[in-house]
Amino acid sequence: MIQQGYDTIINKIVSAANLNKNDVEIKVNKKLDELQGLISREGAAHIVANELGIKLFDNTPKELKIKSILPAMNSISITAKIMSITEPKTYESKGRKGRLCSMFVADETGSMRVTIWDEKLIEFVSKLTPSTIIKINNAYSRLNNNFKELHLGAKAQIIANPPGITIDAVEKSAAVNVEKKAIKDLKEGEFAVVSAHVVQLFEPKYYQACPQCNKKVTLVGDGYQCTEHGKITPKPVPIVNLVLDDGSGNIRGVCFRDVAESIIGKDFTNFETVKNKVLGTQYNAKGKVNKNQMFDRLEFTINNIEEIDPDKLISEMEMM
Repeated sequence: MIQQGYDTIINKIVSAANLNKNDVEIKVNKKLDELQGLISREGAAHIVANELGIKLFDNTPKELKIKSILPAMNSISITAKIMSITEPKTYESKGRKGRLCSMFVADETGSMRVTIWDEKLIEFVSKLTPSTIIKINNAYSRLNNNFKELHLGAKAQIIANPPGITIDAVEKSAAVNVEKKAIKDLKEGEFAVVSAHVVQLFEPKYYQACPQCNKKVTLVGDGYQCTEHGKITPKPVPIVNLVLDDGSGNIRGVCFRDVAESIIGKDFTNFETVKNKVLGTQYNAKGKVNKNQMFDRLEFTINNIEEIDPDKLISEMEMM
């Protein structure tokens, strides 16, 4: 949910419930004692508001531009143009199988990834093509690897080519054909593709994530909690750091989840074996250039990576 400060929550309760601030804080402190420190002060205030029937958030549908979307919003509506659509992927969690797919959409203010979990919507989207204008209703947003995303579940709706709606120009960075660049020419904030060799691979790190939405989970007592799916059995999700070099320069790259698994494999066991296999391999890596403020250097957040087939590359060069 959208974060609100403790004082803001208390003031909303005081105003809506016609109580004085001291009485409200007594209720919050009592709730903290009952839950024995398992939640924050803000969390206890949320519970008190809920028990008093006070809504802290406006859940009415929000017609937004992409740049105005913040993480943890609900009931979002946007109108955008499809830039690209991925093939559906199958996932399995707690014995249950399902599919998900994603698309990249843009309007004149920005661009973002849309992840679709509902089977009917997946079937509908699979029949659409890039450049189609769509209206999305009842989506929710979240932050994934520092990028805002929209997610569509069973309550969401997609309308293709809504009447009277046109989007003539989209935000510049949303172009489908991301420019291929030399590492030395990369600039902060841009999307690019680099063709480079892996010259260093670091041992993967893992975080615990929800098996349904891949969101990082929190340890509560002796179990894990997902903010969207409640108590769950988490799965470890890999983060892989590497160094890419294309002869013009080198850059540190970071990969998450399925992109990381495409490098180290899903059944990762021996790092040295994987490292020896990956070092020297040439990849086409697509992603966004970010500035690491702590180390004052550019880094590459990779959202797609494919190993280059040398024979295919030679064949393509001979045809040029």
